[in-house]
Amino acid sequence: MPIARRQPRDRAGLSDAAAPPDMSPLDQKLGFRLRLAQQTAFESFHRLMSPLGLTPGRMGVLLLLEANPDIRQTVLAEALRIKPSNLTVLLAALEAEGLLRRAEEAGNRRANLLRLTPAGRALLIRAKAAEAEVERQLTESLTPTERAALIAALARVAAG
Repeated sequence: MPIARRQPRDRAGLSDAAAPPDMSPLDQKLGFRLRLAQQTAFESFHRLMSPLGLTPGRMGVLLLLEANPDIRQTVLAEALRIKPSNLTVLLAALEAEGLLRRAEEAGNRRANLLRLTPAGRALLIRAKAAEAEVERQLTESLTPTERAALIAALARVAAG
């Protein structure tokens, strides 16, 4: 779908400064389209998840902790492609809110193991319903086949 083009000049030969710009140089740029899609996804996410106090990063952490109890903090950082120092700040906030707990790994005092608390699991149950609505909104114009193809293509792009 092409992006809006700049309107022609008016009769006096002056361009309408309020007219949309010619976006054709960006029409086929994957990076630009990914950024627009990310903005759309984040807007939808924030609209539905901010009442729960969740950001995409926080939700990603909670989902992976649910799927991987007692995951090492370093493994989680690598999986989410988050700098360890940034993840430490995020985890400290989640821990302060009582959503997760950290424990030293037996025999390795430098490694933290992470686990959801009952409060974290309860929040995640509520968040999953809102997340399903975000996903529905994002893909309402796609068929199931198109959605699967898009996810597969994005996974290949992200893998490098």
